[in-house]
Amino acid sequence: MNVVGYISKISFCFSLLGVFTTVHAATTPFTEDFSADVADWGDAGSLPLTFVGAGGPDGSSYASTDFAFSSGGGSGGSSAVLFRGHDEFGSSGSSGGAFEGNWISDGVEKVKAFVRHNAPSPLSYFARGSGPFNFPGAVAVAFAPVMPNVWTELTFDVTASSFQLVSYEGSDHGTVFSNVGHVQLGVSIPEGFDANPSSFTFDLDKVSIVPEPTTALLAGLALSMCCVRGRRRV
Repeated sequence: MNVVGYISKISFCFSLLGVFTTVHAATTPFTEDFSADVADWGDAGSLPLTFVGAGGPDGSSYASTDFAFSSGGGSGGSSAVLFRGHDEFGSSGSSGGAFEGNWISDGVEKVKAFVRHNAPSPLSYFARGSGPFNFPGAVAVAFAPVMPNVWTELTFDVTASSFQLVSYEGSDHGTVFSNVGHVQLGVSIPEGFDANPSSFTFDLDKVSIVPEPTTALLAGLALSMCCVRGRRRV
């Protein structure tokens, strides 16, 4: 038995797995659950979010911010970014850079998040992705409004055929999602709220990027085939 050759085959199998998981900056799948801190995520003004130790959708910790629609949010019908995951935040970007990269080649298909707010009416949320310079970006909307005071899971389809993607800000899907550096979530400002000075609380947890199933499947199949062939040749 060629033990050295066998070890070499096993090592190659694990290195192949590493190619599938680390060749791009984005980590897929990945979920930011704010387990210890706010993971360098920022608020509307790019200041750090507030860490809350308990009370999330599963009872655990989450991130939070307060925001008044009259404080620069714009007029009714416009939008306000409440949560920012940017590549320039912290020493290595929000969530350690896990959301940064080529989402197309990484097979990222969906962005998910749990949100909660205490505004006095339902609010419509959106997600936005852009390159490191913040423009142009792509905006995906959640058409079902989020009711007050209840954790709600949102899912945004970010594939090229998604009906939720309502704007590329003059660009296109390939340009925006081939180099994602910023991930943002926010709400549409209800009519009449633009002059409301009241500050409302907005909570965020379990922000996820989800790859298409075939991406993970192909990686697993390639690894399995490599290791099977390696065993046969020992």
